[in-house]
Order: sequence, then C-alpha cells, then structure tokens
Amino acid sequence: MIDLGNRWIADDGTVILSTQGAVEALYAGSDLSGCLVLASEDTALYQQSLRLLDSDLQQLLTDPAQLMEQSWYDRWQTPAAYASIDVLSHCLALCSTDAQRDRTRMELQLFEARAMLPVLRHLIYMVDNLRQRGIVWGVGRGSSVSSYVLFLIGINRIDPTKFDLDVGEFLK
Repeated sequence: MIDLGNRWIADDGTVILSTQGAVEALYAGSDLSGCLVLASEDTALYQQSLRLLDSDLQQLLTDPAQLMEQSWYDRWQTPAAYASIDVLSHCLALCSTDAQRDRTRMELQLFEARAMLPVLRHLIYMVDNLRQRGIVWGVGRGSSVSSYVLFLIGINRIDPTKFDLDVGEFLK
C-alpha cells in the first residue's frame, strides 16, 4: 500500500481516502465513484445531509463490499472500442513471420490464463492515446521486455525474439 498522507493506494489500485482527503477531492471536483472513503461521523453526516436535501451530489462509498461489487477493470474506464478489441487479431496483424505469430499465440494463452486480456486492451488504448498526443515513453524496462505481445502493443521497443528472452521471466 502506498501512503500519500490523506489518501492511500492499495495494491489492487483502490484509492482509499481519509475524511480530509475526500473533502479536498470533492472541492477539486473529483469523481469519487471508484474510491473508498474511511467511515467516520463526518462521512455519515455528509451522507445523511445528501439524503435530507435530496441532492444529486455523489454519495461516498464507505463500505468495502460495495466497492468490490464493481469490477476492477470497470473502474479503468477503457473506451468501449478498446474494451472489446480482439487482442489476438490486433497482435497477429502486427506479425510478419510464422515464428512471430506462434510466439504471439503462446503468450496470449498465458495472458488469458491469468485473466489479463483486459489489461492488454487497456494498454493498447494507452499506447494509442500516447501516440496521438505525441507523448514519448521509455524503450522498456525490467522483465516486461521479455514479452513479445507487449513489444507488439508498443509498451516497450525491445524485441525479445531477437535476444531469445523467455516470456516466463515476465509472467512469473
């Protein structure tokens, strides 16, 4: 967990706010729909006031069970066109040899077995967005460079097939 003072980021990416953190976020106009706010007398009073005023302001999410009802992936707000993309077809279209296509199929089976295809879809969206905006990112770092699929998507610029890197280094 990352401690940022009046808010924390859990290992699963969930943002947890103290009462003060929630107040600051609300004043800043932030959407707190995917955040968990620590329950307190202040948050209870806020919720009660909204109900009494029949306000359309957002209720605070103070029960972790409510947050878990949402899919972790739904909170990423991946555009529909990317959320439904066929990752296999997308990646195979970027391959030029049978060896590359075989490696891509093998890796995608591993990603699928780990329920990581939504992550790949979101990464495709992110890379496209970065490219459209002319934003530069690194050439690759750590074990991620051993994934040919991540290379095809554009996360890194190191072709692991040229250096005989095993994807198992990344998907340990």
